Amino acid sequence: MKPNRTGRRPLILLGTALVLAAGAGCTASSPEASPGGPSGNGTELNVTVMLETQGDQTEIDAWNEIVRSYQEAHAGTRIKLQTMFFPGVEQHRTWVTTQLIGGTAPDVLTTRYIWDQEDLKKGLLLDLTPYYRKETAYSGGKTWEATFPKAVMAQLAGDQGTYASVPTFVNSVRVLYNKELFAKAGIQEVPKTWAQFMDAQAKLAAQKVTPFAFPNTKPGDYNYSWATRILTEELTVGLYDTLDVNKNGVIEINEYVKGVDQGILDIEKAPFRDVFGLLKDWSRYWAKGYNGLDFDSSTDLFLRGEAAMVMRTSGQSKVIYESKARTFEVGAFPLPYLTKETHPSASGKLMEIGGVPAGNLAIPKSIAQQKLEPALDFIAYVSSPPIQGLLGEKLFRTPATADAALPEKLKGFMFVGEQMKLNIYAGEVDKNVTEMNQKLGQLFLEGSKSLDSYVSELKKQMVDGAQQKMKENNWSKDNNYGIH
Repeated sequence: MKPNRTGRRPLILLGTALVLAAGAGCTASSPEASPGGPSGNGTELNVTVMLETQGDQTEIDAWNEIVRSYQEAHAGTRIKLQTMFFPGVEQHRTWVTTQLIGGTAPDVLTTRYIWDQEDLKKGLLLDLTPYYRKETAYSGGKTWEATFPKAVMAQLAGDQGTYASVPTFVNSVRVLYNKELFAKAGIQEVPKTWAQFMDAQAKLAAQKVTPFAFPNTKPGDYNYSWATRILTEELTVGLYDTLDVNKNGVIEINEYVKGVDQGILDIEKAPFRDVFGLLKDWSRYWAKGYNGLDFDSSTDLFLRGEAAMVMRTSGQSKVIYESKARTFEVGAFPLPYLTKETHPSASGKLMEIGGVPAGNLAIPKSIAQQKLEPALDFIAYVSSPPIQGLLGEKLFRTPATADAALPEKLKGFMFVGEQMKLNIYAGEVDKNVTEMNQKLGQLFLEGSKSLDSYVSELKKQMVDGAQQKMKENNWSKDNNYGIH
């Protein structure tokens, strides 16, 4: 195989998306590929992968390793790899939509699981459901579906139990903290409860340190969505039994729709509405101008030692752990949980937002027939234990599959709480609710919108979204919302 040239190309403007593209090349070391997938018979696959960090050569090199090792075991398939960076979620979405509708999408591309079902319904993505239910050359005698944790598959499933993409890793969320600043403030143990968390931030503020760099310019800054969902879940665990109608341990889309339609999930009432007051109270410890502080700027504040904490996924933590500008030791802990000391409805349980599918790969519905098998096989290869291990070791990404080992460096991101089941306000449930929650939350936090107005407008969006799903799927109270 003749290596392609590796290197960054000029910045290109695609609609509103600013994209940094890099060509693929071969690297010196690579994991061993397991032969057995289709040979490809001279097929060339165009694969486009989204980078998590702009200009991250380590990430580019890791994908080059994956491509090289795959090609060595599949001599009949040549992969033309392109890596791209999008400065925001909205720009990524614009690119995916433009490529799929324009018929110019690569054979394999990175999408997000909050969009894939929408594009599947529009006939733009290949339905991967039948392939998930078969063995692959790398699944060890199990179906492809069985190699992923049930919680991950539940989040991937659409209204009708369909799958449209394959995650390459999962996100688990942690608070990263500056151990030096904690010690100077007299904080001897990391906080576990919300009351301890607030107390620790008061001690940091007394030392003239910004306790938390909380970015809040847009949904793609993530922190507001994570915090809202985690705290809401901790106050509503008691509803799980009522909402989980089919008792499979997961609150599925139609069960969520039933909850909204029947007023079980009524965010105008306590304890749902109380979460927003908790967040506003917490915001006094955030960096000044937090509604104008973006994700990268919050990282800079933390690395300069001007803020004691940030909240990140394992993959997002890579830039912090590897930064040469950092002069202090970093620790990690889950967002502290609510107890009855803070709210009477608190379950006292640590709820984990982790396990969210990420880096999802999908195949356009328009793919040429001769490329379909090689494309499926390449995605299956990326989900194999050796490649999942490589992504974890080199890119700090928590493996998406159950059989892959968790690298030592990610032990701080290991699940220690209980898996969230409801995921209210989450993008996979209703992305319009996610976006509106962010916008209304900004106005509420700055004092230009009342709590009553906030929850009223957000509830209307939730109800409208639920009714739309009922219409699309012919769900109603009479047919139990399609729940079996």
